Amino acid sequence: MGKIKLYSNQLSPPGRTVQLTAKALGLEIEFHSVNVMGNEHLTEAFVKMNPQHTIPVIDDDGFVLYDSHAIAIYLVSKYAPNSALYPTGDIKQQARINAILHFESGVMFARLRLVGDAIRKASQQSEVPQDSIDCVLEALGLLEALLVDRYLVGDHVTLADISCVTSFSFLDVMLESHLQADRSKYPKVYAWYERMKQIDGYEEINQKALDQLGEVIKTIYDGNKAK
Repeated sequence: MGKIKLYSNQLSPPGRTVQLTAKALGLEIEFHSVNVMGNEHLTEAFVKMNPQHTIPVIDDDGFVLYDSHAIAIYLVSKYAPNSALYPTGDIKQQARINAILHFESGVMFARLRLVGDAIRKASQQSEVPQDSIDCVLEALGLLEALLVDRYLVGDHVTLADISCVTSFSFLDVMLESHLQADRSKYPKVYAWYERMKQIDGYEEINQKALDQLGEVIKTIYDGNKAK
């Protein structure tokens, strides 16, 4: 079996969801960086793979698939169907995980994009509109309510946790000064976050991206100040 080709960007939360899933499964990934800022996702070759021209996309021996949630489920279902990450034989557990994946897509990642758009126009964090911050705080409140156990769907890591932590960790960096005073309001979220930092590959995949994000945001602020 050849390596699975992953077309993504290191700063993409959905892309890192696929990377962390592959890491948990012991799968080898051939990473192909897509320069979204340079519009590489709009090239004819890329659009042929994914008409929606979004990342991530995988090519598994000729089988092309996009959307991080679909990719993560596919990888587990094909290569480790008995994995607790997404147990193929447990329909109820799958349904619970699916519900959280939809939450991540419709709420967490949507709020992340909202804040990202606001940051691109700002010269400092205090210029991020309060309504955008409030949307993030609402999302954190929902995440806090969902954490009735050590992890989002029980007492062990699933695809639900992997998907949510990539978006949540970026939100935490993006609004660091705003969230510092509010973190005590979300004890379950931040306890879960500390546990997630211990999963295989977190440091090399997710933390590395968080460090890069901090520098990117600083560059954006500095550039806007100079305008």
